Amino acid sequence: AAGSRLGADPLGTLAAYGSLPQGLPQALADMADMAAHTARHWPHVAAVTVDAGAYDTAGASESQTLAAAMATGVAYLRALTDAGMSVDDACGQIVFRLPLGPDQFFAIAKLRAARKLWSRIAEVAGATETARAARIDAVTANRNLAERDPYTNLLRTTLACFAAAIGGADSVTVAPYDTALGPVSDDFARRIARNTQLLLKEES
Repeated sequence: AAGSRLGADPLGTLAAYGSLPQGLPQALADMADMAAHTARHWPHVAAVTVDAGAYDTAGASESQTLAAAMATGVAYLRALTDAGMSVDDACGQIVFRLPLGPDQFFAIAKLRAARKLWSRIAEVAGATETARAARIDAVTANRNLAERDPYTNLLRTTLACFAAAIGGADSVTVAPYDTALGPVSDDFARRIARNTQLLLKEES
């Protein structure tokens, strides 16, 4: 099972919105406290998320998005270990949330590259072999969704969902096809988004 996520991501929030209510040093300290508490009391929950969505939405290439994600992961790993967590426990608290576009081959390669990159980073940091495995939440990228002809987004999100499965994502989130039209999707769009991966699982 992919497990539960609490989603603390101060650097991702800073990248997306340009500010934090308490400043970055305090935000990293609060994140580390939450991660340590989570590791002690809820072993199947991860407190920290490296969300690369802000970089992808801003137009970053696949390699640039991965570079930003890995740099953020290193910063979080340092913050957690500086707060007293072991490297293995710190690695267990970090989850990568990576956006995938409709180019299935790029998307598959992106996930596989992310696993290799994080494994090497964790190895250099001193993590055991088991703890080096990256946990990845794949999401369909928003920047590829059309507004004028939203039904074509069904094809884009289906390709991204397929690539996420082939690339070995631990969990997959498919955006409703009408996401580009506004903040609230209709019931049909949400149902189709939910069933996309079930359809692929049963019929592919």
